[in-house]
This record gives sequence, C-alpha cells and structure tokens, in this order.
Amino acid sequence: MEQKKIEHITLHLMVFSTIVVIGVLARQTALHYGWDEFSSYLILLVCSIVMGAIYLNLQMAFSQILSPAIEKCFMRFECYRSKIVVVEEYPEPIEDAVDVEPIVSEPTIEVETTSDTSEEVSTPMSSETDEREAKLPKEGAPPSIEEPNQPSEYEVLRANAIAEKERASQERLDRVITYTKRTLVSYLDEKSLHRLCGYVTEYYLSESQPKVEPIKLCSQLKTIDAMHFGWNIGKAFSKPRLQTATFIKRVFAHTLRDVEISTIERKMSHTESECKIRLNGNILREVL
Repeated sequence: MEQKKIEHITLHLMVFSTIVVIGVLARQTALHYGWDEFSSYLILLVCSIVMGAIYLNLQMAFSQILSPAIEKCFMRFECYRSKIVVVEEYPEPIEDAVDVEPIVSEPTIEVETTSDTSEEVSTPMSSETDEREAKLPKEGAPPSIEEPNQPSEYEVLRANAIAEKERASQERLDRVITYTKRTLVSYLDEKSLHRLCGYVTEYYLSESQPKVEPIKLCSQLKTIDAMHFGWNIGKAFSKPRLQTATFIKRVFAHTLRDVEISTIERKMSHTESECKIRLNGNILREVL
C-alpha cells in the first residue's frame, strides 16, 4: 500500500511538472511575440488549466472506456484469465509474502532467541537471589534491635504516680486487714473472720455497700465494741461516718439489732469505761 501511494504521488508530480513546463513555454512564446506581462501570465494560467483538463479527461476516458475494452480483448487469452484468477485468490501483494518468508525460515534464530531469553530470565532471578541474601543478616553479625519509642517525661511521671497510689492503697488495705484479724481473732471463728476480711476489702474498694451475710459476734463484745471497730476502719479508709455506720449495721446485724443507723453514726466515736475494742485512729501507723 505504501509503494502504491508513492507511485501515485510520483505520477501526479510528473504530470504537474509537465503542465507547468508547457505553461512556462507558452508564456515565453507570448513574450517573444511582444505580448505584455499580464497577458503572458494569463496565457500561462489558461494553458495550465487546459492541459490539466485534457489530462483528467484522458484519464477518465481510459479508465471508463479504453480499459474495459482492452480487458475484454485480453480476456480472450487463457493465460491472462488464469492470472486474474490467481490474483483474486491471493490478493495480498508480493511484498507481504516476501516479508513472511524470513519468519518461516528462522528456526535457528528462534532457538537463539530462546537461549537469550533463558539467560535474560536467569539474570533477574539471580539478581533477586542476591537481593534476598543481602537482606538476610550475615552470620556472626549481631541482630539489629529496634529501640522502642521512649516514653515522654509526663508519661513516666504519671505511671510512677499511679503505681505509687496503688501501692499506698494496697498497703492501707493490708494494714486494716491485719488490724481486723488481730482484733477479732479471739471473738470469731476462722470462717467468720475470713468472711469479715472479705467484706472489709469490698467495702474499701467499692463505692457502694457490698452484699453481706450478717456475722454474729461473740457475746463478750457489746454494741459499743462493734461501733468502735467500725469507726477505726472507717477512719483508716477515710470513709464517711454514715457509710461506715451502714456497713457495720449490715455486717453485725445481730449485735446492733436494737440500734438505728443514725444512732450508730452519732455514737460510734463515743467512749465508755467498759469496752473490749477501743477507739484507735492510728492503726495505719501501729499495725506493721
């Protein structure tokens, strides 16, 4: 297709050049016979138009009249008809067939290409292996340890303050539990004393009143003893008097059955001459 296009362009350029040459010769002839410049250029233009029209008419006449007539004459010959049939069956140009031949007759080139391709494939594989080996830590080299993000000064101080607060709270609870055991071990059985220590722990850690089963104190302890015990642990825990009064009223329900919570709140820090458990606001410092 590209070859045919070049041929058409070359043919048109030749025809155009011929028409221009004829027009220039006609202009020179007019000037030779004394015509002016304008007339000579007009003759050049008219001559070019006439020659172009003659060429187009001749081409049309040849393609529409002469070419079919000539083809009919040649169709009488058997060799021409067979050539037409071959061209119709294989319309591709000869250049395409020539281009295909090298592709068909290249077995050796394909083998070489395959080997080259295998070499090219092996090359990136080897490079990938080298990269993996480079990424792996060398033998004998110490493994790199990524340092964790260092906490800020505020975080360190806050963590220390929380830890100190929890330690102090646990120490306070341990001291009160120790005081409870030492004070009531002579008046309660082991099971009741263990339950009482659990109630005291829940009372300290919870804002609300724990669920309890009443514990019956020994008959040697009076109402004032239960009140003094409640005041002592409430003072150590920094609990309000009403909350402490409610707690001991529920725990020692049998001993305090005749006393109201308001009375317990009011009289729990009173002193009497005869009591087994005395008021003690320094149990955190005394119990070690």
